[in-house]
Amino acid sequence: MYFVEEASYSDWCNHLQKCQKINLLQSWQYGNAKQEVSKWNVNRFLIMDDQKNIVGIAQVLSFSLPLIGGLVRMNRGPLLVGSNGQKQNSNTLHKVIIALLGEFKKRRWWLAQIAPEANYSKSNNDFLKNIGFKKLALIPYSSGLLNLEASEEKLLMGLKKKWRYSLKKSQSDEINISIVDGNSQDCEMLVKQYTKFKIENDFSGIPDSLVSSLAAQKAKGWEFNIIIAKKVSSLSIMNCNGMLVSICHGDTSTYFIGVTNNEGRELQVNYLLLWQAILHAKSIGCKWFDIGGLDATTPKGIAHFKKGLQAEPYALIGEWRGFILPWKNIKTKNIL
Repeated sequence: MYFVEEASYSDWCNHLQKCQKINLLQSWQYGNAKQEVSKWNVNRFLIMDDQKNIVGIAQVLSFSLPLIGGLVRMNRGPLLVGSNGQKQNSNTLHKVIIALLGEFKKRRWWLAQIAPEANYSKSNNDFLKNIGFKKLALIPYSSGLLNLEASEEKLLMGLKKKWRYSLKKSQSDEINISIVDGNSQDCEMLVKQYTKFKIENDFSGIPDSLVSSLAAQKAKGWEFNIIIAKKVSSLSIMNCNGMLVSICHGDTSTYFIGVTNNEGRELQVNYLLLWQAILHAKSIGCKWFDIGGLDATTPKGIAHFKKGLQAEPYALIGEWRGFILPWKNIKTKNIL
């Protein structure tokens, strides 16, 4: 039988270090940012076995009404301590989820929507169905990971030929690259450029308030990096040809936002920006670089660009929703 308790910041940081291929949505700072810009409350949990060994951690968002109860959202959790990213022990994962559902029930969160940090498998699919959850008609999240423990030369040779060609062309144009840490002035200009880019390309993207809140987060092992490309020599974000945001969190860095203007696209600065983000993540000790989403909904041009990295693909099991009824026990047959 597994047990759940609330996690302190120090507990969370300690056990997060024992997880691998950490995703951005389960970082403490992402939870703080979501709580700051929305009506959701953030909760973090430690899950332990009967020997009191910590086997998993999970960050969730909840919303409750007095007397009525509430709902809970767990996106890309739980993380199993000591596991290799999505390559988890299914039995342990299932036990952790059962323990979390029991905690949700205690807190009167009657509706749960979860997107487990687990690849699709018949075992995982059957488990979620057996505990009364229904899969939503949403495209499961998928992306790719680059192993940054490889040498720079090996990473470069791992790129598709046309990607390497575009990178070298951009490098030959003597474009100046600078990296700044999301201070208020830089972030304000970033959000302004990103908003303009969203309007011009007719997509909703990431809410500006969330971008600003993430940029303001400060913690050891957390970096909100704005990488700037300009034809003129200047550290300023003003009048740049392109910018990219990568966020370093734990052992992973994630490609978060990319913006280029017309001249930047002609100069192919997006290749140079992403390559610099990869090298920066490697230089500060990250082991993985997540390319930030790649599925059937990704625009054709962006998909082509990301595929050129030839990252190791992964696809998660998707979104599931279920009621945690107070009078009904959670099915645990063949699990515990």
